Amino acid sequence: MRVTWIAVLVGCAMAQQPAPHEMPQEMVWVDRAGKIGSRVGAQQMSMFFPELSPDGKWIAVSARDGEVNDRDIWIHSVETGAKRVIAPAKGNDNFPVWSPDGNSIIFTSSRPGNYDLYRKDLNPDRPEVLLHKADGAQYPRSWSPTGKWLLFSHADARRDLMLWQMGEGEPIGLFGYQNSWTEVGRFSPNGLFIAYVSNVGGPFEVYVSPTREPRRKFKVSKPLANGWAGGGGGVRWRRDGKELFYMMGNDTMMSVEVSTEGEFQHMEAKRLFALPGMKGNFPEESPWVAKYDVSADGQKFVFVRTKQ
Repeated sequence: MRVTWIAVLVGCAMAQQPAPHEMPQEMVWVDRAGKIGSRVGAQQMSMFFPELSPDGKWIAVSARDGEVNDRDIWIHSVETGAKRVIAPAKGNDNFPVWSPDGNSIIFTSSRPGNYDLYRKDLNPDRPEVLLHKADGAQYPRSWSPTGKWLLFSHADARRDLMLWQMGEGEPIGLFGYQNSWTEVGRFSPNGLFIAYVSNVGGPFEVYVSPTREPRRKFKVSKPLANGWAGGGGGVRWRRDGKELFYMMGNDTMMSVEVSTEGEFQHMEAKRLFALPGMKGNFPEESPWVAKYDVSADGQKFVFVRTKQ
Protein backbone atom coordinates (compact mmCIF):
# COMPACT_ATOMS: atom_id res chain seq x y z
CA MET A 1 0.00 0.00 0.00
CA ARG A 2 1.31 3.42 -0.93
CA VAL A 3 1.46 5.86 1.96
CA THR A 4 2.34 9.51 2.30
CA TRP A 5 5.21 10.03 4.70
CA ILE A 6 4.56 13.20 6.68
CA ALA A 7 6.07 12.87 10.13
CA VAL A 8 9.61 12.17 11.16
CA LEU A 9 11.45 9.69 13.32
CA VAL A 10 10.30 9.77 16.95
CA GLY A 11 11.67 7.13 19.32
CA CYS A 12 12.91 5.07 16.36
CA ALA A 13 9.35 4.62 15.00
CA MET A 14 8.33 6.28 11.76
CA ALA A 15 5.00 8.09 12.12
CA GLN A 16 2.86 7.89 9.02
CA GLN A 17 -0.40 9.32 7.78
CA PRO A 18 -2.65 7.89 5.08
CA ALA A 19 -2.94 9.40 1.63
CA PRO A 20 -6.39 10.87 0.82
CA HIS A 21 -7.44 7.83 -1.21
CA GLU A 22 -6.76 5.61 1.83
CA MET A 23 -9.39 7.31 3.99
CA PRO A 24 -11.68 6.85 5.77
CA GLN A 25 -10.76 3.71 7.68
CA GLU A 26 -12.74 1.06 9.53
CA MET A 27 -12.31 -1.89 11.88
CA VAL A 28 -13.57 -5.36 10.95
CA TRP A 29 -13.89 -8.76 12.57
CA VAL A 30 -11.93 -11.70 11.14
CA ASP A 31 -12.46 -15.33 12.20
CA ARG A 32 -9.79 -17.98 12.78
CA ALA A 33 -9.99 -19.08 9.15
CA GLY A 34 -9.24 -15.56 7.92
CA LYS A 35 -12.80 -14.83 6.77
CA ILE A 36 -13.67 -11.13 7.04
CA GLY A 37 -16.93 -10.47 8.85
CA SER A 38 -18.83 -7.35 9.83
CA ARG A 39 -17.53 -3.88 10.52
CA VAL A 40 -17.16 -2.94 14.18
CA GLY A 41 -17.10 0.56 15.63
CA ALA A 42 -17.25 3.76 13.59
CA GLN A 43 -15.29 4.99 10.59
CA GLN A 44 -12.43 7.40 11.20
CA MET A 45 -9.81 9.11 9.10
CA SER A 46 -6.88 7.27 10.66
CA MET A 47 -6.81 4.51 13.29
CA PHE A 48 -3.98 2.67 15.02
CA PHE A 49 -3.46 0.05 17.75
CA PRO A 50 -7.00 -1.28 18.49
CA GLU A 51 -7.47 -2.53 22.06
CA LEU A 52 -10.60 -4.38 23.22
CA SER A 53 -11.86 -3.54 26.70
CA PRO A 54 -11.84 -6.37 29.28
CA ASP A 55 -15.61 -6.84 28.91
CA GLY A 56 -15.40 -6.75 25.11
CA LYS A 57 -17.86 -3.87 24.80
CA TRP A 58 -15.44 -1.17 23.65
CA ILE A 59 -12.42 -0.75 21.42
CA ALA A 60 -9.85 1.94 22.21
CA VAL A 61 -7.78 3.28 19.31
CA SER A 62 -5.31 6.02 18.59
CA ALA A 63 -6.95 8.03 15.82
CA ARG A 64 -6.86 11.28 13.92
CA ASP A 65 -10.05 13.17 13.17
CA GLY A 66 -8.44 16.52 12.46
CA GLU A 67 -4.99 17.87 11.76
CA VAL A 68 -2.04 15.83 10.58
CA ASN A 69 0.11 14.52 13.46
CA ASP A 70 -2.60 15.23 16.02
CA ARG A 71 -3.88 11.89 17.27
CA ASP A 72 -6.15 11.34 20.25
CA ILE A 73 -7.44 8.27 22.07
CA TRP A 74 -10.97 7.33 21.00
CA ILE A 75 -13.24 4.56 22.21
CA HIS A 76 -15.73 2.83 19.90
CA SER A 77 -18.83 0.94 21.02
CA VAL A 78 -18.83 -2.63 19.73
CA GLU A 79 -22.62 -2.78 19.95
CA THR A 80 -23.69 0.58 18.47
CA GLY A 81 -20.63 1.82 16.59
CA ALA A 82 -20.70 5.16 18.41
CA LYS A 83 -17.33 6.74 19.12
CA ARG A 84 -16.05 9.40 21.49
CA VAL A 85 -12.71 11.00 22.22
CA ILE A 86 -11.07 11.06 25.63
CA ALA A 87 -8.53 13.65 26.84
CA PRO A 88 -8.15 15.52 23.53
CA ALA A 89 -5.10 17.76 23.24
CA LYS A 90 -2.69 19.02 20.61
CA GLY A 91 -0.09 16.34 19.98
CA ASN A 92 0.03 12.60 19.38
CA ASP A 93 -1.65 10.23 21.86
CA ASN A 94 -0.83 6.57 21.23
CA PHE A 95 -0.91 3.00 22.60
CA PRO A 96 -4.06 2.90 24.77
CA VAL A 97 -3.98 0.23 27.49
CA TRP A 98 -7.11 -0.69 29.49
CA SER A 99 -7.19 -1.11 33.26
CA PRO A 100 -8.29 -4.60 34.38
CA ASP A 101 -11.69 -3.25 35.44
CA GLY A 102 -12.15 -1.35 32.17
CA ASN A 103 -12.73 1.97 33.92
CA SER A 104 -9.60 3.82 32.81
CA ILE A 105 -6.93 3.92 30.12
CA ILE A 106 -3.20 4.60 30.20
CA PHE A 107 -1.66 6.10 27.07
CA THR A 108 1.44 7.95 25.93
CA SER A 109 1.23 11.55 24.77
CA SER A 110 3.58 14.03 23.14
CA ARG A 111 1.55 16.99 24.46
CA PRO A 112 4.34 18.04 26.88
CA GLY A 113 6.99 17.70 24.16
CA ASN A 114 8.18 14.27 25.28
CA TYR A 115 6.21 11.01 25.15
CA ASP A 116 5.06 10.68 28.78
CA LEU A 117 2.51 8.37 30.41
CA TYR A 118 -1.00 9.60 31.22
CA ARG A 119 -3.97 7.96 32.89
CA LYS A 120 -7.56 8.90 32.04
CA ASP A 121 -10.63 7.77 33.98
CA LEU A 122 -13.48 7.19 31.54
CA ASN A 123 -15.69 9.40 33.66
CA PRO A 124 -15.71 12.53 31.46
CA ASP A 125 -15.74 14.81 34.51
CA ARG A 126 -12.32 13.60 35.64
CA PRO A 127 -9.31 15.04 33.80
CA GLU A 128 -6.33 13.01 32.64
CA VAL A 129 -3.42 12.68 35.07
CA LEU A 130 0.29 12.70 34.26
CA LEU A 131 1.34 9.28 35.50
CA HIS A 132 5.08 9.09 34.81
CA LYS A 133 7.66 11.39 33.27
CA ALA A 134 11.23 10.46 32.37
CA ASP A 135 14.03 11.14 29.90
CA GLY A 136 13.30 9.38 26.65
CA ALA A 137 9.93 8.26 25.26
CA GLN A 138 7.66 5.90 27.20
CA TYR A 139 5.06 3.62 25.63
CA PRO A 140 2.55 1.65 27.76
CA ARG A 141 2.22 -2.02 26.90
CA SER A 142 0.30 -3.98 29.56
CA TRP A 143 -1.53 -3.51 32.88
CA SER A 144 -1.24 -6.38 35.37
CA PRO A 145 -4.39 -8.33 36.33
CA THR A 146 -4.07 -7.01 39.90
CA GLY A 147 -4.06 -3.42 38.65
CA LYS A 148 -0.85 -2.64 40.56
CA TRP A 149 1.83 -3.07 37.89
CA LEU A 150 2.47 -1.53 34.51
CA LEU A 151 4.71 -2.75 31.73
CA PHE A 152 5.97 -0.03 29.44
CA SER A 153 8.80 0.33 26.98
CA HIS A 154 11.46 3.00 27.38
CA ALA A 155 13.02 4.31 24.21
CA ASP A 156 16.36 6.06 23.91
CA ALA A 157 19.17 4.53 21.84
CA ARG A 158 17.50 1.14 22.30
CA ARG A 159 14.32 -0.28 23.79
CA ASP A 160 13.84 -2.07 27.10
CA LEU A 161 10.74 -3.16 28.98
CA MET A 162 10.17 -1.48 32.31
CA LEU A 163 8.15 -2.93 35.19
CA TRP A 164 6.62 -0.36 37.53
CA GLN A 165 4.48 -0.69 40.62
CA MET A 166 2.47 2.41 39.83
CA GLY A 167 3.06 5.23 42.27
CA GLU A 168 5.63 3.19 44.24
CA GLY A 169 9.27 3.99 43.55
CA GLU A 170 11.02 3.89 40.20
CA PRO A 171 10.45 1.49 37.29
CA ILE A 172 12.76 -1.49 36.95
CA GLY A 173 14.39 -2.44 33.65
CA LEU A 174 13.63 -6.11 33.06
CA PHE A 175 16.26 -7.12 30.52
CA GLY A 176 18.92 -4.48 29.89
CA TYR A 177 20.37 -6.11 26.78
CA GLN A 178 22.98 -3.67 25.51
CA ASN A 179 22.87 -4.45 21.81
CA SER A 180 19.26 -5.46 21.25
CA TRP A 181 15.67 -4.34 21.70
CA THR A 182 13.00 -5.85 23.91
CA GLU A 183 9.46 -4.62 23.30
CA VAL A 184 5.66 -5.02 23.58
CA GLY A 185 5.53 -6.97 26.82
CA ARG A 186 2.13 -8.37 27.83
CA PHE A 187 1.20 -9.95 31.14
CA SER A 188 -0.37 -13.38 30.99
CA PRO A 189 -3.96 -13.41 32.29
CA ASN A 190 -2.73 -14.77 35.64
CA GLY A 191 0.14 -12.25 35.75
CA LEU A 192 2.81 -14.91 36.22
CA PHE A 193 4.42 -14.59 32.79
CA ILE A 194 5.26 -11.90 30.26
CA ALA A 195 5.11 -12.44 26.50
CA TYR A 196 7.29 -10.04 24.52
CA VAL A 197 9.26 -9.46 21.34
CA SER A 198 13.05 -9.20 21.19
CA ASN A 199 15.89 -9.34 18.69
CA VAL A 200 18.35 -10.58 21.32
CA GLY A 201 18.98 -13.67 19.19
CA GLY A 202 19.13 -11.86 15.83
CA PRO A 203 15.71 -11.42 14.15
CA PHE A 204 12.69 -10.32 16.16
CA GLU A 205 11.19 -13.35 17.88
CA VAL A 206 8.38 -13.94 20.40
CA TYR A 207 9.46 -15.01 23.88
CA VAL A 208 7.80 -15.73 27.22
CA SER A 209 9.52 -15.19 30.59
CA PRO A 210 8.39 -15.63 34.19
CA THR A 211 7.50 -12.23 35.63
CA ARG A 212 9.78 -12.83 38.63
CA GLU A 213 12.64 -14.27 36.54
CA PRO A 214 12.67 -12.28 33.28
CA ARG A 215 16.11 -13.50 32.20
CA ARG A 216 14.68 -17.04 31.91
CA LYS A 217 13.07 -17.14 28.49
CA PHE A 218 11.19 -19.51 26.22
CA LYS A 219 11.17 -18.80 22.49
CA VAL A 220 7.73 -19.61 21.12
CA SER A 221 7.85 -18.16 17.58
CA LYS A 222 8.53 -20.44 14.66
CA PRO A 223 12.20 -20.51 13.58
CA LEU A 224 13.41 -19.89 10.05
CA ALA A 225 13.83 -23.36 8.52
CA ASN A 226 13.64 -25.00 5.09
CA GLY A 227 12.70 -21.74 3.44
CA TRP A 228 9.72 -21.19 5.77
CA ALA A 229 9.57 -17.70 7.25
CA GLY A 230 10.25 -17.31 10.95
CA GLY A 231 10.32 -14.63 13.61
CA GLY A 232 7.36 -12.59 14.75
CA GLY A 233 5.84 -9.69 16.63
CA GLY A 234 2.51 -8.29 17.80
CA VAL A 235 1.91 -10.85 20.53
CA ARG A 236 -1.49 -11.33 22.27
CA TRP A 237 -2.85 -13.71 24.93
CA ARG A 238 -6.18 -15.51 24.89
CA ARG A 239 -8.13 -14.54 28.01
CA ASP A 240 -7.78 -17.99 29.64
CA GLY A 241 -3.99 -17.99 29.15
CA LYS A 242 -4.01 -21.18 27.08
CA GLU A 243 -3.11 -19.69 23.71
CA LEU A 244 -0.77 -17.03 22.34
CA PHE A 245 -1.18 -15.24 19.02
CA TYR A 246 1.44 -13.35 17.08
CA MET A 247 2.06 -12.00 13.57
CA MET A 248 4.68 -13.47 11.28
CA GLY A 249 5.65 -11.04 8.53
CA ASN A 250 3.04 -8.53 7.44
CA ASP A 251 0.07 -10.82 7.01
CA THR A 252 0.25 -14.22 8.75
CA MET A 253 -1.54 -14.95 12.03
CA MET A 254 0.13 -17.60 14.17
CA SER A 255 -1.18 -19.53 17.17
CA VAL A 256 0.71 -21.26 19.99
CA GLU A 257 -0.96 -23.47 22.59
CA VAL A 258 0.56 -22.74 26.00
CA SER A 259 0.20 -23.50 29.69
CA THR A 260 0.84 -20.90 32.40
CA GLU A 261 0.00 -23.12 35.34
CA GLY A 262 3.28 -23.93 37.07
CA GLU A 263 6.24 -24.12 34.67
CA PHE A 264 5.56 -22.51 31.31
CA GLN A 265 4.99 -24.98 28.49
CA HIS A 266 4.21 -24.46 24.83
CA MET A 267 3.45 -26.39 21.68
CA GLU A 268 4.80 -25.63 18.20
CA ALA A 269 3.50 -22.44 16.58
CA LYS A 270 0.87 -23.04 13.88
CA ARG A 271 -0.36 -20.88 11.05
CA LEU A 272 -4.01 -19.83 11.28
CA PHE A 273 -4.35 -17.69 8.15
CA ALA A 274 -2.70 -15.08 5.97
CA LEU A 275 -4.57 -11.88 5.25
CA PRO A 276 -3.06 -8.76 3.64
CA GLY A 277 -3.49 -5.75 5.91
CA MET A 278 -3.55 -7.76 9.11
CA LYS A 279 -0.62 -5.71 10.41
CA GLY A 280 -2.53 -2.50 9.83
CA ASN A 281 -2.47 0.13 7.13
CA PHE A 282 0.99 1.32 8.20
CA PRO A 283 3.13 -1.76 8.90
CA GLU A 284 6.35 0.23 9.19
CA GLU A 285 5.11 2.23 12.18
CA SER A 286 6.17 0.28 15.29
CA PRO A 287 6.13 -3.02 13.32
CA TRP A 288 6.64 -5.14 16.45
CA VAL A 289 3.44 -3.76 18.07
CA ALA A 290 0.13 -5.62 17.61
CA LYS A 291 -2.02 -3.83 15.03
CA TYR A 292 -4.94 -6.07 15.96
CA ASP A 293 -6.70 -7.46 19.02
CA VAL A 294 -8.39 -10.76 19.78
CA SER A 295 -11.67 -11.62 21.50
CA ALA A 296 -11.58 -13.18 24.97
CA ASP A 297 -12.36 -16.66 23.58
CA GLY A 298 -9.79 -16.37 20.80
CA GLN A 299 -12.35 -16.96 18.06
CA LYS A 300 -12.17 -13.64 16.24
CA PHE A 301 -9.81 -10.75 15.67
CA VAL A 302 -10.31 -7.05 15.04
CA PHE A 303 -8.06 -5.03 12.76
CA VAL A 304 -8.03 -1.77 10.81
CA ARG A 305 -8.32 -1.45 7.05
CA THR A 306 -9.14 1.18 4.46
CA LYS A 307 -12.93 1.48 4.13
CA GLN A 308 -14.21 -0.86 1.43
